[in-house]
Amino acid sequence: MDKRAAIVTEARRWMGTPYHHQAALRGVGVDCVGLIRGVGFACGVLPPLHEEWKRFNAYGRLPSPRRMAEGMRTFLVPIEDGWQLPGDIAWIQWREDMPMHLAILADGERGPTIIHSLSHAKRVVEHSLTLEWVDRVSSWWRYPGLTNE
Repeated sequence: MDKRAAIVTEARRWMGTPYHHQAALRGVGVDCVGLIRGVGFACGVLPPLHEEWKRFNAYGRLPSPRRMAEGMRTFLVPIEDGWQLPGDIAWIQWREDMPMHLAILADGERGPTIIHSLSHAKRVVEHSLTLEWVDRVSSWWRYPGLTNE
């Protein structure tokens, strides 16, 4: 299985995991950042926890977009060409100019989907990447080592 398929498969294994702020344990509890970390660790596309992670461990329920961007630049790769593939990561706005949520792009039977830990759904969910969600995407990111194919 290629890395992108492995990422989507692993993200789907987290489906139904309860939402829990600052957690990252499949089947126990996870937030949107924890899902990106947990999937990345399981698929070997993120480095294991080490000193550099400690700077980003404590964050509020409304994360700072500036600090979140710093963490993403540290561990992920921005997609400059605008082309996204399954396994890539959407940085989503809740309010205008306030990106503070993450989701993994997947491929569903009827088109693109996103997998994310959604607090108001109280769990990890997968649903269509509708225009409403597309309009909220601030930028796209990729796990290190993935290519545009």
